[in-house]
Formats: sequence, C-alpha cells, structure tokens
Amino acid sequence: MAGFELARGHKNVCTRFGQSKGNGPADAAPASGDQGGALAQGKQGRTGHGPSRASDDYGRSVNFAFGVVQTGDVIVRMAPVGGRRAGPSIDPPLSPISLSTLASPYWPLDNGLSQPRSGSSRPRATAKASRLLSNYRVLDLSDERGHLAGRILADLGADVIKIEPPGGDPLRARPPHAPGPVPGSGTGLGWLAGNPGKRSMVLDLADSPVDRGTFLELVATADVVLEAGRAGRLDAMGLDYPALCAALPENHPGLVLCSISPFGQTGPYRAFDGHDLVCVAMGGNASLTGDPDRAPVVCSLPTAYMHAGPEAALGILLALWARPGRGTGQQVDVSLQECQLATLMTGAGQFAREPTSRPRTGARTGATREIWRCLDGWVSYGLRGGPARLPNLKATVAYMAEAGMAPDWLQAFDWSVYNPAAMAPADLQRLEACFGAFFATRSMAELYAEALVRRILLAPCNDAREILEQSQLRARDFFAEVAYPALGLSIEQPAFFARTSGGGLGLRGPAPELGAHAEEIREELRRSPRRAQEAGAKSGGPLPGAPGETGCLEGLRVLELGSGAAGPVATGYLAQQGARVIRIESSRRPDFLRLLHVTPDNRDEPDILERAPMFVLLNPGKESLAIDMTKPEGVALVRRLIDEWADVVAENFAPGVMERWGLDYPRLREQRPDLVMVSGCLFGQTGPQRSYPGFGGQGAALAGFNHMTGWPDREALGPYGTITDSLSPRFVATAVMAALIHLRRTGEGQFIDVSQIETGVYCLAEMVVRYSAGGEVMARAGNRSVDSAPHGIYPCRPGPSASPNWIALAVHDEAQWQRLVDCMGNPAWARTSDFARLESRLKNQEALDAALGNWTREHEAEALMERLQNAGVEAGVVRDLAGLQKDPQLAAREHFVRLGHRVLGELAFERSGSRLSADPGRLDRPGPGLGEHSHGILSGILGLSEKRIAELVADGINV
Repeated sequence: MAGFELARGHKNVCTRFGQSKGNGPADAAPASGDQGGALAQGKQGRTGHGPSRASDDYGRSVNFAFGVVQTGDVIVRMAPVGGRRAGPSIDPPLSPISLSTLASPYWPLDNGLSQPRSGSSRPRATAKASRLLSNYRVLDLSDERGHLAGRILADLGADVIKIEPPGGDPLRARPPHAPGPVPGSGTGLGWLAGNPGKRSMVLDLADSPVDRGTFLELVATADVVLEAGRAGRLDAMGLDYPALCAALPENHPGLVLCSISPFGQTGPYRAFDGHDLVCVAMGGNASLTGDPDRAPVVCSLPTAYMHAGPEAALGILLALWARPGRGTGQQVDVSLQECQLATLMTGAGQFAREPTSRPRTGARTGATREIWRCLDGWVSYGLRGGPARLPNLKATVAYMAEAGMAPDWLQAFDWSVYNPAAMAPADLQRLEACFGAFFATRSMAELYAEALVRRILLAPCNDAREILEQSQLRARDFFAEVAYPALGLSIEQPAFFARTSGGGLGLRGPAPELGAHAEEIREELRRSPRRAQEAGAKSGGPLPGAPGETGCLEGLRVLELGSGAAGPVATGYLAQQGARVIRIESSRRPDFLRLLHVTPDNRDEPDILERAPMFVLLNPGKESLAIDMTKPEGVALVRRLIDEWADVVAENFAPGVMERWGLDYPRLREQRPDLVMVSGCLFGQTGPQRSYPGFGGQGAALAGFNHMTGWPDREALGPYGTITDSLSPRFVATAVMAALIHLRRTGEGQFIDVSQIETGVYCLAEMVVRYSAGGEVMARAGNRSVDSAPHGIYPCRPGPSASPNWIALAVHDEAQWQRLVDCMGNPAWARTSDFARLESRLKNQEALDAALGNWTREHEAEALMERLQNAGVEAGVVRDLAGLQKDPQLAAREHFVRLGHRVLGELAFERSGSRLSADPGRLDRPGPGLGEHSHGILSGILGLSEKRIAELVADGINV
C-alpha cells in the first residue's frame, strides 16, 4: 500500500497535526492563537511517499501508511501520490482496515460519508459512530430556500426524504449543468451542491389523491416536516399543521412542522413572496453593501438562505428537545427577512438608540479601507485601531520596512493613540497610500504566507480554486470527493460544518437522482412502517426535557468563555430559550467588545466598561462572573463550575488557550464524560493554520464571500458586517442542540469543533462544486441572476433627504414578467423582441435595467412594493437602519424588544429569526455588567463563604 497519502487534495501534503507551543492564556484572542504547523513557518508540509507518521493533537503518533480505510458503511479511498486529485471518495468495498488504527482519541478520522456496501442506494448511518440524529426522519418539501436546512439535518444523521413535484425540484434544471454523457435537466450543479445525503421521492401533492395519501402515510412515520416557500403554501393544498397531525397514529410523539418563508407565517407581509434578493434588501444588509455611487448590491450566492438554513435546523432541534416533556410537537416559523437582520451585528438595535446615517462605503469599513488591491487579486486588511489590532499594525509596518517601503514617519508612528475616526482626511489618505502601495507589490499568496508567520490580520479574497487548494481545509479533510456515476463525475464537496469527538456528523452520500428512492421507501411502508418514537433517556445528568415558563431549555446550564461576537451570539440562542448562561470575564482583560467605546480620554471614567451597546445587545439574559484566569485559583474555580454545574461549555478562544489552563476536553471529560463542549474559532482546533489570528472580516475573505460580492468591473466587497460572525453561531448552536439530544439518548458527551471559515465554505458549496465539476471559477455578478431577468435593485423617487430610495425586483418566469409589464402600463419597449422572452432578457440586461430603472424612479418605493406584490411580482424596499425601525412586518412579529439598561438607558434588543409556537422564548434582561453576578454564583453555586469571597476580591481573583 506504499505510495498513498491521506486524502489531502491538490497538493501532495501529509499534514502534521502537531500541537504548537505558544503564548500563555493572557494572549487569548477570539478566532486567533499561536502559530503552529509547517505552513506557519512559510513551508509546505512533508510530501508522503509511503509510510509516514504524524502526531495527533496530544503528541501521540498516528500511522498514515494505508491506502484504504473503511469507515462504517463507506470505503474512503486514498488517492495515490502523483495520480489524480486526491480526496475521500465513495467506492465499492475493498479490504477494510480498522479505523482505530488511524483515529486519534480526539478526532475520529470519519469524514461522515455513508453508503450501503451493496444493493440499495439509500444512505445509512455509519456503524462506527452513532449519528447524532439517527433516530429521526425528516420529510423535506422545501424549495431552494430550505435546501440547506435539509442538508444540515441529513449531515447530523437524520433520514431526510426529499419530496419532489413531478419534473423534480426546480433547482435541478437551473444552469449551469454538470458536464457528462447526459447533460441537461436534473443535473444542475446548484442542486448537487445543496442536496447531498438525502433520498428522493416524487409525489404530486397538488393534484394526485393517491400521492397525497402516500405522503400522509409517510407523515405518520416522520418526526419533522420541512417546507419552504411563500407562506400558506401547504394550507392551500389542505396540508396545514392540523391536517398533518390528524394523520399521526395514536402513539406518535408529536410532529414538528418547520416553515421557512420570506417574511414569516404572520404579519402584514405574510402573503408577499421573495427569494434571496428581496429578502436581503428587506433585511437591511443590502442598504449598507456596495459603492455609494451605485445601487446597493448583494452577494452573488444566496446569503438569506445561508442564514435561515441553520436557524431552521436549530428551531427544529429545539422543538424536538421540548417534545418529550410537552408530549406533542409544534410549529417552527422562520422568516428570511428576520434572519437577515443578524448580519447587521446589532446595527439596527444601535441605530434605535443613536440614529445616525450609515452610507454605503464600498471596500471601506468606517473611515478606513478594508479591501486592497495586490498583484493578482485582493486581500482583506483592516487599517483600524484599538488594542486588539495594535500588534497587527506594528507587525505590518515592520514587514513593509524590511522591503524598504515604510518611510521614516510611518516607522515612528505612535499606533497606541491611533484613531482613524478622529484623523484628518489628508493624514488618513497618506497612511492608506503607504499600505496600498506595499500591498500592490505582493501576490495574495505571498502576503498571506507572511501574515501567517508574522501574525498579521490579513487574508486573501479567495475564489473557488483557491478555496479548494487551501492547505488548512485539506489538512482537516474538509472536502469529500463524491461519485456521480450517471454523470461520469466525481465532485468534491464540503464534507461537514463541524467536527465532533464521537464522529457521526458529515456528508453521507451524493445528491439523489430524481425519484431514485421511491420504490425503496414504498417498500419500507409496505413491509414495516416506521413509527416515530422518543428514544429512552440514558443521561444521568440533570438534563431537562420538560419546557418551562421561560423556554424549552429552562434548567440547562451553560458556561461561556471567550470574547467577541460569534461566541455570544451562539449562546444567546440558548439563553433566549431559558438556558442559564454564565460568562467568565475579567476587568483585567475585558472582552474587546466592552472596549469599543474606550479612548485615551475616557478610559478612567466610571462605568466605562458598561458603555458598549454592542456587548450589551449581544448578551441579553446572561450572567457575568469576574475571574482572573491568569491565576491558578481563578482557573480552579472555573474548573469547579464545569465539574459540578455546567451541562455545556462554550468557548471561542484561540486554539491552545483552554489546554494551557487544563480545561481542554480530554481532561474535562475524565471527570465529566457527559459534558458537551463546543469550541468556535476562525480555523478550528487542528491543522497547520489553526492559530491564524483574524476576525470575521478575514473569515469572509478566506471563505469566498468577498470574492462573490460586488460588481464585475470593481473591487471585491463583501456583505456588510462580518458574515462568518453571523453564520457560524447558528451552526454552533445547532451542533450543541444535536449533541444534547444525543446525550439525552445515549448518556455520551461530545466535543464539537466549529471553524468559522468552514461554515462559510459549507454555505458556499456551489462555488466549490462548480469548480470541481467543470473548472468554473464563479465571480461576482452584481445583482444579476443566471436564470431570472429582470433581477436587480432599482432607484425610486427620493425621500425628504433627496437621497434615492431603492427597490429590489425579481422576475423568475414569463407569467411574472407579463404581470410586471401590466403594472408598468404595457409600455412599447417591454413588448420588443429584446425583452419578450427570458433568453432575450438575459442577453439584454443592461438595456433592460436602464428601461426599468427609468420607470421605477417615478414611483415611491413603499407604494410600488405593495402594488407589485399584490400583482404577484416579487419586490421589496431596500430597508436602511431607519426603515427597519418602522417596518410594519417586523413590528407585527415583535422583532425588537425594548429593555432598560443601567448605564445606556433603553435599548432595542432583537429576537431570532424563528418562532416556536409553543416555546416563543424570552428577552427580559439586558446584557450583564462585568462581574454583576459574581457574588451570587460564588456563594450560591459554589457554596463559598462570605469570608472566602472577600479573600478572592482582595487577592485579585474575583476581579
């Protein structure tokens, strides 16, 4: 078997998983850490020709001298060195080798691929690891707006049956198609990217009573029905929630119905339709994304679905968690519009307190440039101030000086007082000119390699080719090569959104051919109908199952360590459902979000650490315990909380910090085998670039969002905000809930490793699939679509400020086009051959946009939206921050909850984008003051005496 390497992809790299040494816990920062691995030293890893050895995360030797590994029901073939592109692939059974030979005690090398060895093509759970949701069945009736939610549940182990209409899901026919012997309908690469691991069955629910009967038989065996589209779609077919529940057998534990719709199932816009463009516009992000001299712009892949997918999965898992105690299921109502507000990272809530205009700033963030031209593309680098960025700025200037491109004044610049918002424009331009001139002389790869070594917060704006060649992702086996025999293709696809210590999470097989599993499913119904039932609880811990007054997680205990935005957002979902969340903080090293409003002039003022609205808005309902973790006594107190109290530990420090404190999962599980622990950082806990120091801006660049957002003739942009900071928390919370459900069923704890960048690439899977299948490097396309025209954002009559208002408008078929033409008064230009059919409109989009814009600019945006929607044309006002405050749909759904804060006064907190009908959750307390709950926690939970607490204060431990 010599001459094989461990599935690392384009480069022959046998990755080293060694644990790097680094700075102490005092250097902890979110999504960053210490440089480690071969690449961090500016070198590639070793090339493997024959037997080689690597160390796992705890220094133990692992032998990689194998060519084939059997993982449960799947054979993962390792490609020979020097042969075709390496990567895990689904193959017929070969001589198996025990997985235990390869697996470290921390990370089983299970990529999650699963197919039966012979016979049926049905994906099955692996034998090696119990799939987290292996006892659940999901009926997926969604359109493209819900495909990601279904895939997440399939990757978690649920049996997801895709119910398709006659002719198949429309996404199957959307171009581009897979190359192969039978190109055309059914081979859309977007379909293949969004639906792996599911089974397919065709049922005509609209017109066939027989098929409706079959569907209701399936409902009787299912735990979840997932649907997506315009609100009321199931109601119109007589398949509303009461009708579905009526089909359940007497002993059924309860059905969960999850509906993803543009604006939710209630409210004045309930009947409005909208896909990604309209929902992103109505959700506020488009108004802040793009250049000030052009229309607002959205990402060229659907970010609205990317946020709603994991939020829907999370809502489903919360409902399943509540089911045993409630004795019934419930409905989960997901609004694409509301999910989009999370991308603003409290922007709407902050505007409610301090209304200030925020114009679009293109490639700038605030006062400074964020995206920079280099020799062969673009890089993300924030020329922003603050303590967290001080070492980065100094390291960059030192790098420039070595190249002779840092003038004396720049080398002498005092970065400790740098505040770009207060600088004169000419001084800021001089700074930017120096940095810009330097970046322009280097390639993306060179700049990134130096950034890794020098700990500079810089990242390339990757395209699909660069993502597939990313050595960190290869080192973590992030891509799986999936065979599509009917197409004659093997396509690489993202294999997972998180890694778990027990395995059981990951891609299970290819996207199904149309109706491929129909007979198999019918045979299952005939032979032995599955009965949904709750598995017996085996956990000995105090895991609640009955919902309480504050939510379905009442009684769940969560300990949170870390700082920044992504971690608190994830645990915030749990807090909204009643979990008790305790944050570990310290006034010695405050969360950097608490420092956002600290300046050299005000740093000594009372309550200065309580004046950051972003921190308060991201942490409602939580408690704060002030502990100095640089002192052993402080670490010991936190260890006691974990051993004696916590059900879940969530942290987002740099890799290695928890280990240096002795709080890493292998040591914690010795005392607490039932503990669920999750770590969320930029690149994950393993791999040569795991310690890359970066924030969400670098995450968006590395994952491909910058490359896919903006205009073809201009620089890369990126959706407003740090999009991986709003995406990854949903995946973190979803994985935690899946692990808790698994724990309740098996008594087994779990460690979960979530990489922000991997969740981003997982959502951008279509980029990867299109390049892997045919070599296409997708590029940003402004607001245009490959199969819809018109599809854009158009000017409307200016408001009182004389600035233009905007409306998003999308036409997907000829009937919608005719309705739009009728609304325009049937103008002559719209009846010409240039615009008569979709094909001609796609070819003449520039002229189409100009003509349509001339019409829309004569109308007031709000009235035009109502008129078009009532006529059956998708349209939505581009909501800015002020417009979100007045949005009648958000008001009707009580999205904003106003709470008083001791220092900041009244603030507008935001509910999540999903609503559980029986467990609506709560927002009743603002984010905590630093150490506000220390005394109660130390005395109440840990039972410390008043004397001992006073000693902790005196010794600077409780501080």
